[in-house]
Amino acid sequence: MRVILFCLIMLGGLSQSANAATISAVLNLNTGASNPGQASYGPTVQDFGAIVDAGSGVGVPPSNGVNGGVVSLIPDAFVSLDANTKAHVGADARRLDPASTQNVQIYLTTYAYFQVVDANAVTSGADYSVTNRAHWDFQVNGNYNWSISDQIPQFTGAKRTFSFEKIGAGGSVLASDNVGSGGTNPSGTLGSGTYRLFYTHTNSDYAGTLLDPTGNPRGSTNLNIFFTFQSEDSSGVVPEPTSVAVFGLLGIGSAIAKWRRKK
Repeated sequence: MRVILFCLIMLGGLSQSANAATISAVLNLNTGASNPGQASYGPTVQDFGAIVDAGSGVGVPPSNGVNGGVVSLIPDAFVSLDANTKAHVGADARRLDPASTQNVQIYLTTYAYFQVVDANAVTSGADYSVTNRAHWDFQVNGNYNWSISDQIPQFTGAKRTFSFEKIGAGGSVLASDNVGSGGTNPSGTLGSGTYRLFYTHTNSDYAGTLLDPTGNPRGSTNLNIFFTFQSEDSSGVVPEPTSVAVFGLLGIGSAIAKWRRKK
C-alpha cells in the first residue's frame, strides 16, 4: 500500500511538470534571401541589411517586455536611389501573452516608404520601388484557434501580400492574400507543428507617398496574428515525460511488490 501511495505522490508531482502548450515566434529572412528587402530605381537594384535585434536575439520579440515589448526586428534602414530620394524599410514587433491564459498575440508593423529632400522635385510616375519581406516561424505545441488582422496598406499604390502556411508533413496554405491592396481577417484552427507567416510589403507609388496618409509619414501598416488556446495536444506518437514516468514508476512498484512477497 505504501508503494502505491508513493507512486501516486510521484505522479502527482510529475503531472505538474508536464510540457504545457507553447508557441515560439522568430522573424526570419525568406529562403534564399540575404536581406529583408530591396529598392530600385530603373535598372539599379540595391539590397538592405540583414535582420538584427541586439536586444533579445535575432528576430525574437520578448514576451511582455519593456516599452510594451516592441522591438525593431528590422531596424529602419535606407538606401539612396538618387540625389533627391531615399527608400526605407523596417519592421517593429511585439508579443503579448495575456495573463492567466495560454494565448499568444503577435503584433507586426511593416514599413516600405520613400523620403525626399525636395518635394517639388518629385516626378510623378517615376520608376521607383521599395520592397520589405520576411516571414514568421512559429513552433506550436498544442491546439489553438488562430486569426489574422491584415491592415490595408497605408500608402496609395502600396501592396502587402501574405501567406500563412503549415510546413512539413501535411503542409498546406491556411490563408493568403495575393492581391495585397485590402485588409483581410482570416481565421481557423491548428495543432502542433511548424507554421510560417510570409509577407511582402511593396511601395512603388512615389508621388502618392508624399500625399498620404496624414499623420503617418512612414506608412506603418499592421499585420497581426492571434493564437487562442483550446487544448493540450495528446496526438503525438512520442511519449511525453509524464507518460514515460508513469510506466517507469509502475515498473518500479511492481518490482518492489514482488521483492516484498519473496521476503
